[in-house]
Amino acid sequence: MNLVSDFLRKSALRFPEKLALVDGEVRLTYAELYAAANRVAAGMRALGLQPGERVSYHGNNRWELVVTLFAAIQGGFILVPLNVMLRPAELEHILSEAGIRLILTTAEGEATARQLQEKFGYRLCSYDDPDGLFARWFAQGDPGEIQAHRAADDVLALFFTSGTTGMPKGAPIDHEFVSHLAHSWVISCRYSPAEIFLVTTPMFWTVAPMHCIIPLVLAGGSIVLMNRFDLTRCCELVLQHRVTSFFAVPTMYTLLVDQKADTLRQMKSLRVCSVAGAPITAEIVNKFESLSGATLLNIYGATEAGALAREMLDAPRKAGCAGTLGGTVEVKLVDKEGKPVPPGTPGEILARGFTAIKGYWQQGRVNRDSLPDGWFHTGDIGVLEDGYFLRILDRAKDMIITGGANIYPAEVERVVGLHPAVQMSALVGLPDRVMGELPIAYVVLRHAGAATPAELEAFCREQLSSYKVPRRFIIVESLPLTPTGKIQKGELRKLAARST
Repeated sequence: MNLVSDFLRKSALRFPEKLALVDGEVRLTYAELYAAANRVAAGMRALGLQPGERVSYHGNNRWELVVTLFAAIQGGFILVPLNVMLRPAELEHILSEAGIRLILTTAEGEATARQLQEKFGYRLCSYDDPDGLFARWFAQGDPGEIQAHRAADDVLALFFTSGTTGMPKGAPIDHEFVSHLAHSWVISCRYSPAEIFLVTTPMFWTVAPMHCIIPLVLAGGSIVLMNRFDLTRCCELVLQHRVTSFFAVPTMYTLLVDQKADTLRQMKSLRVCSVAGAPITAEIVNKFESLSGATLLNIYGATEAGALAREMLDAPRKAGCAGTLGGTVEVKLVDKEGKPVPPGTPGEILARGFTAIKGYWQQGRVNRDSLPDGWFHTGDIGVLEDGYFLRILDRAKDMIITGGANIYPAEVERVVGLHPAVQMSALVGLPDRVMGELPIAYVVLRHAGAATPAELEAFCREQLSSYKVPRRFIIVESLPLTPTGKIQKGELRKLAARST
C-alpha cells in the first residue's frame, strides 16, 4: 500500500494524455509525469537510498521539483523541502535534525549546499547540471513501476517550521495526513479534471506541494507553475492558461485588488480561489470576488495541522471568519489553564486527528512525547461565533497587553485597513515601563500623502475602544515580508524599539 503514490498512478491510468504540468515551455502529460517520477525514484534507489531515508529539493518552483516530489513519494523516501533563501548558518540545524542523504539543488542554491556538504555528508546534485544525476535519471529508460510499500502512519514529508519562537522544529507529515488533506481540498473546492491550478507560493512551504499540487493530481487537474510570486506575471499566467483556481496569502490578494483591478475583471476563467496564512479582511474578499467573479474561500491551518477550519463552496460563510471547524481534525479552544471555553469566548486553538502531526521529528523519528497531551497547540487565539464559525483573533505571542487589557493586533489591523487610504498595516507591541506594552501601527498607504497619522488615529478612535487605538502611526513604503508573504512582526518590533 502507498496511499498518496496511488493519486498519480491512477490519474496517469485515467488521463494518460491529459496535461498534468506546465512550467514555461515545459509540458508534461500525466503519463509523462508518472514515468519521470518512476525514473527518478529508480535512480534514487540505485544510489542505495532506502524507504524512510530523507531526500530534499532546494530551489524555487520548477517542474523538476514536482517530479522529485512524486519520485520521493513513489520510492517511499521522506521529502525534506529546503528553503533556497536560507543561509548556511540557518540550514545547519535543519540538516543536523533531518539526516538528509540527497539534496537536489539549483544554480541559485548550489554554493550554499556545497558549503555544508562535507560537514553533513549528503550527496549533492544540481538540476541545472546537464550531466548531473537528475538529468541522467530523467533520460534513462523505463524502469517499470516504482511503488514502495508505506503504511498510513509512515512519514511522507518533513517540513521545518519558521522558527520564529526558537530553533525550527521538524513537522512530520504522514500518508494518512496527506490523503485526508487532499480529499478535503477536492471536496471543499470541487476540483475536477477540468481544473487548471496556478501555483503561486513556494514549494519549500507546505501549502504548494501538500495543499495544492497533490490534491490537483488526485483530481486529475492541470498544474501551472510560477517560479516566484510576481504580481504582473501572476495575472499573465491566469489569462494565458485560463486558470480556474489558485491559492495565495492575504498580502497577494490585497496587491491584486489594489493594483490589478482592471486585470481581475478580465479573469473570467477563475472559479474558486483560496486564502490562508493570516487573517484577511472582509473588504478584500468582497472586492476580489466582485472583480473576478470567483469565490474566495478562507482556510485556517498550520504546518503541523492542516485545515482546522475551512469554508466550502455553496456552504454558509461569515465575513471575517475562517469557516467552520474541519472534518479531518478534532478542534477545541481552551483558556490559559487548558480548560475548554464556550462559544463566544476567546481561547487558544488546539487540534488532533487525521490532518495533525502525531509529534515533532526528533533524533531521527516521530517523538509522540513532544505533544505531551496528544494535542497540537497552535499558539493562535480564536473564538467561535454563532456556535461554529471560527474567527482568528491573533497569535497568542502577538497579543499585546497594555495596562492589563488584551489587544489582538488582527482586530486593530482590520479597522486600520478600512480607511480608504490604507493598503496594509501591522500592529506590534512596544515595551513600556508603566503600561507593559503600547500598540504601534506601521502603515503602508495606497498613495503617498493619502493620509496623515493624525487622520488615521481619528479614524480608529471612531471604531475602537481608546486602549486599542495605536499610540503611534508610522507610515512606511513597505512592510518586511517572509518569502511566503507573511509580515515579519519581529523585524517591526526591532524597528519600533530602535525608533524610541
